[in-house]
Amino acid sequence: MAHQDQDSEVNNYLLLEEALVRRAQEGDWHAFARLWNDHYSKIIQYLIPRVGCDDAYDVAQETFIKAWQGLSGLRIPILFTHWLRKIAGNCAYDHLKQRKKQRSQIPLDIHIAGGDIGLSIPGPEEGVEQHELVELALNQITPMYRSCLLLYVREGLSQREVAERLNIKETSVGNYIRRGKEQLRQSYYRLLSE
Repeated sequence: MAHQDQDSEVNNYLLLEEALVRRAQEGDWHAFARLWNDHYSKIIQYLIPRVGCDDAYDVAQETFIKAWQGLSGLRIPILFTHWLRKIAGNCAYDHLKQRKKQRSQIPLDIHIAGGDIGLSIPGPEEGVEQHELVELALNQITPMYRSCLLLYVREGLSQREVAERLNIKETSVGNYIRRGKEQLRQSYYRLLSE
């Protein structure tokens, strides 16, 4: 009897998930937010062994952005979990490839009133410390600002391309980047002084 109850519970969950996927495919952001909440921790756990704990959250965010953008192409909604995991694996692969490419590059410019200054790397130990501070500061800024900033600065996308990738208005991207740089600058200097 308990086995039948468990099977019934699983079936009910799958039916609910399928209904949420179908609603999200029709543009219902709230349905997608529910799917995001249901799967976020599982995707983080999937990504941690692949990209590390620090990067798993950024890669998970990229996973869900790509899932939202590609959701209309999912033909069999019941396969959402498998499809989402495949996107996460692809995002992890892209992230590792990008990280390998950037190892010798400076991670981000930090905006200072009067202009942008690059993080100089006079010695390897100082460069590692600055890189870690920038990554910690990045994790403290608003997620949408961080997404815009990373796509614009690290990926080198134009504001129009960032808007298309995130499915937001192009006029918002510049504001988000500017606010993200300001939040990054404040977080960086707060961490530096601690």
